Amino acid sequence: MRFAYNLLLLISAPLWGSYVVARIVAGSWRNRWRERFGFVPIPPPATKPRLWIHCVSVGETLAAQPVVKLLRRELPEYELVFSTTTPTGQQTAQSALRDDVDYFIYFPLDLPFAVRRVLRRVQPRLLILFESELWLNLLAEQRHRGGRVLILNGRISDRTAQRAPKSRSVYAYMLRCVDFICAQSPTDAARFMALGASPARIEVCGNTKFDQALGALDRSASEWRATLSLPTHAPVIVVGSTRTADEEHLIANAYQQVLRSLPETCLVLAPRHLERVAEVERLLQARGLQTYRRSQLPLADGQHAQVVIVDTFGELASLYSVADVAVVGGAFAPLGGQNLFQPLAHGKPVFFGPHTHNFRDIAQLARAAGVGFEVQTATELAEGILRLLHEPKLREQIARQASELVQRHQGAAQRCMEQVKKWLD
Repeated sequence: MRFAYNLLLLISAPLWGSYVVARIVAGSWRNRWRERFGFVPIPPPATKPRLWIHCVSVGETLAAQPVVKLLRRELPEYELVFSTTTPTGQQTAQSALRDDVDYFIYFPLDLPFAVRRVLRRVQPRLLILFESELWLNLLAEQRHRGGRVLILNGRISDRTAQRAPKSRSVYAYMLRCVDFICAQSPTDAARFMALGASPARIEVCGNTKFDQALGALDRSASEWRATLSLPTHAPVIVVGSTRTADEEHLIANAYQQVLRSLPETCLVLAPRHLERVAEVERLLQARGLQTYRRSQLPLADGQHAQVVIVDTFGELASLYSVADVAVVGGAFAPLGGQNLFQPLAHGKPVFFGPHTHNFRDIAQLARAAGVGFEVQTATELAEGILRLLHEPKLREQIARQASELVQRHQGAAQRCMEQVKKWLD
């Protein structure tokens, strides 16, 4: 199996090689590109054994945060190495985990020489992969050298579940290299088993994002109002993680419908990728809206902002505290949705689109608890927002229900931690 996999990598090298070169020359891999080939700037372990934790990007890194903090507290005799695939994930990790992690690196390409070199440098007693990061060469090499592999917060997306059966033999080979899987839900556990994982090596531990969500309750609504120069008593809609112009057009349409009924309503919009800030700014200004960037605030002399575009990194989770109503993007287009945990942790009612397959479990829980609302059109979104803005008692009820929902599903990080300790022993 491994021979065939590496032969396929060799044959397809012109294709993936061109992509890699483009990312290095003109893309986001330009900085620290050598790490992608295994040249990580860390020494071999001296006196302490190591754990290697890997996450793809921002979402997985935030999900890993409560687990990493428990690892740091419970296993001080270990060094922690943390890797990400994307630069935004790396930035998030270094910001959120700088006091907990010993070394930050970029994840290598799954080439035999690259993963061997990284494993020789890191020498992890345990390799911890978050969610669904399965790479054949890495898993095989870690197993060959006698190290353990755990998958924490494990999930199999709807898309993977539909396509993976065609490559079941490959998944089964990789999953034989995994010692244990902490799955997010019974659905995910069943999907791992369908791909070849042993039922004896899987436990449903829950989603660590429920634990991570409460970590963002660090600034109050009044503090954010002052920081963003928002009027003291104006209703506020916080929109997080929009990913396409179509989504922002839908949000703008809904917001302008809300303004007809409540003209003092404020909008705080945070695009998923900061490189799109200028595009979003032009889109809103073309609709006659006066916008301010977060980095321009607060304003002087008691001036107020009504429409704010968030152009800073790492503040959205905390920013939801200022919302009367939250909207989460990524689901109004078929992109799978974005993080619903953060607004719910603040007790905010949250609206989202119909395409939530990356967050299907929390979307279902939010709908069932009456704290999350799926809408498809700008008019549906505007009507839902206006209903809640006109009913403060309903928002208070939703706040209680949302907080109860998050608290009821906490504890996944601790369960994952217990499995780590078990397999180290």
